[in-house]
Parts: sequence; structure tokens; C-alpha cells
Amino acid sequence: MDPPPASFYGKVEKKNPVVLAFTADIKEFKSYVKRLKESSYTNHNAYARGAKKVFEIWNKYKPRLPPHYFSQNLLQTADFLYNNKLHKLALWQGYGRHLQELCTSNIENVKDVDHLKSSFFPDGFDTEQANLTFRALQGQILCSYYLEKEKGEQLSRDRLQKLLRLLGFLRILMQAVLPHERLFWILYNGSLHIYNICRFLMSSKQSAQALEFLLWASVCLEVSIPLLNAHFVTWRATLYCAVCQCYYEEHHSAEVFARRALKKMSDLETLERMSGSEVTVESQLAYKEASVKLTAMVFKRSVFETRRTYKCLLKSEQIEEIQNVPWPRNSTEHLLMEMFQGDAAQFLAMMEALWDTTRRPLQVGLPKEPDIQEVMLELLFAGVRLLSGRTSHTNYGIPTENIFFSVCLNCILHDI
Repeated sequence: MDPPPASFYGKVEKKNPVVLAFTADIKEFKSYVKRLKESSYTNHNAYARGAKKVFEIWNKYKPRLPPHYFSQNLLQTADFLYNNKLHKLALWQGYGRHLQELCTSNIENVKDVDHLKSSFFPDGFDTEQANLTFRALQGQILCSYYLEKEKGEQLSRDRLQKLLRLLGFLRILMQAVLPHERLFWILYNGSLHIYNICRFLMSSKQSAQALEFLLWASVCLEVSIPLLNAHFVTWRATLYCAVCQCYYEEHHSAEVFARRALKKMSDLETLERMSGSEVTVESQLAYKEASVKLTAMVFKRSVFETRRTYKCLLKSEQIEEIQNVPWPRNSTEHLLMEMFQGDAAQFLAMMEALWDTTRRPLQVGLPKEPDIQEVMLELLFAGVRLLSGRTSHTNYGIPTENIFFSVCLNCILHDI
């Protein structure tokens, strides 16, 4: 004879004996997991016993508890496992188990919005079940991503295709909720997940694959009215900069997109002021930070493209003379001052202009093109001067020793 359900004892609340037993078993399982995580060595048998334990808990209590209550606790336990980096267990005995109750189809096989709705949201997005499903879908994506990431940065073709399918599903999910303003949090979370997965792709030299998804995430933030709030400005700027990095790593010009992003930010700030809403110090700082980051993306290419080619370059014997020339000393430093206010912003722009995943000047020397060499040397000199605090608009009194220049630039200048 099967044990009676929780409803047999009255209301499904904390004092219900079935709920008490269920809560106690879950608490014991979580304590077991915490002890495993605190252990100094990995015991695979102990992890297997934990997986068996939670499997038995679900099978024991699923017939005895109301479906919604059971699903809530199932996903809470999955979140606990995810936070403890037990991604496989969270996937199999948490998010995946919940989704299997709705549809046996894998999320990677979902082709479009209609397929998504018919598979996971047959009753629409306005039910309590839909909120749990959104939570489970995001958990499924994150666990699948981290399981792939744990295998290393060298992506095989199969692993790359799996990550692209996860990104494709995220795009479909965001497309489905785009017309529903109250579900803006799905768009926001989706943009976070897309960014994290795409950053991993970029670190694995797959920027071309990441670009279209980062563009999609950026556009979603632009068209969602709740996400036009100043609170999300910093995050929008981060996405915009990631798109620019993809363009640059693929040797394409990103200035057009960066200028477009700057215009969007300016329009958003103007709209906020026209709306009559209070302009806080935090929002002003957010807009300023976004402007600096995006302007740095414009400077990254402009500083090289606006340079005329010179026949002679800086030599090591000129370093002493350069140190004594007042700031700004050359066209690169003039451009820094024109585009950025303050040492911090100028130093960020200098670092961004020098950053190139395909070139490591401090290890292998400067590129062969004379004009590029000239600009990179001027950027390095500007960086040292900015660190010293000896620019025209600020003076922190930090001396710049001659030996500091020699050590920093010797490895670059010796072949010039």
C-alpha cells in the first residue's frame, strides 16, 4: 500500500508530517553535500552516494506532494547544487528533471519561438508553472555551459557546436519574451548568459561566432523599455565593448558601432532628463563611465589611422630628451587630451589601444610597420608619464626615474 499524500493530513504547510519529513531529508542531503565540498580530497564514491540519495528523495515524495510545491523545492535544491558547482548533478536531478516533466525534447533541438512555446509553455507565460520553467531553462543552459567549460579552453568542433546551440536557444527564448515587458528580467538574464558564454568563445579564438549573439543581446537591451533605466547603463556599455572587441579581434573596424553606441547612450541620457526623473550621482557616473569605455574603443583604431608615416622613429638615445618635454609631447598625447578628461580615462584608452590578442610587443617586439611602431612607442611613453602623475593637468609628485624608462622600453627598442 502506498503511503498517503500530504493532503491526507490536512493543509500542505510546515507542520504537515509529510512536509516535515521531506524538509528533513532535503536538509540532511544539503548537509551531506556541504561536508563533501569541505573535504580536502575528491571521493567519487561519496558523490555517487549523494546522487543516489537525492534521486531516492524525489522518487519518494513526488507522488505525495502537490506538483507546484514539489517543483519549487526541486529547483531550490538544483540552485543549491549549482552554487556548489555540482553542475552535472544539478542538471540531471534538478533542472533537467523538471523540464522532462514538460517535454522530452532537448532544448538544443528547439528551432523557433513556436516550437519553444508548444514544448515548454503550452499554457502561455502568465502561469506559476511558466516562472518555474523559465528558471529551469536558465539553469539547464548554465549547467550545460559550465560542464563544457570544465573540459578546457581548446574547443573541439562538437563542443563548439554545442555552445552555439545553447546560444541559439537563448536567442529564441529572448525573442519569445521580447513583446512581454514584465518579463524583462528574462532578457536581462539572457544577456548575462550570452555574454559569459561568448567571452569563453572569444578566449578560445571564436570571436566571429560570438559576434552575432553579442549583437543580439545588445539590441534586446535597446528595445526593452524597462531596460532603458539608468541602472542598466553600465551593463549595456559592457555589451557594446564586447561587440567592439569581437570586431577588432576579427580585424574589422569597430568605430562605426562604437560611435553608434555612444549616440545611443547620449540619447538615453537626454531622454532621462526630459522625462523629469531625478538625475542621481550614480546615474551620472554610470553614463560617464560608459562614455569613457566606448570612446576608448574609438580611440583604439583612430590613434593609428590618423597617423602619417614618418621616415624616422624614436631611438633609445632620445628617451632622455623625451622625459623633459612638457605634456602633451606628440600627436598621440594631443589626441588623448582631446578625447579624454583625466589621467584614469587616458590611461584606460592607452591600454586599450595597445591591447591586441594577436600581438605581444613586450615579448616579441613591435610590428614592422613604421607608423604603427611610432604610435605604439608614443602610447607607451604616454602610459609611463600618466603613471608618474607628471601630465599638465595633474601632478601627484611621483618621480619618474630614468631607469624605469630603460627597463620598460629596452626590450622593444633594441631591434629598432
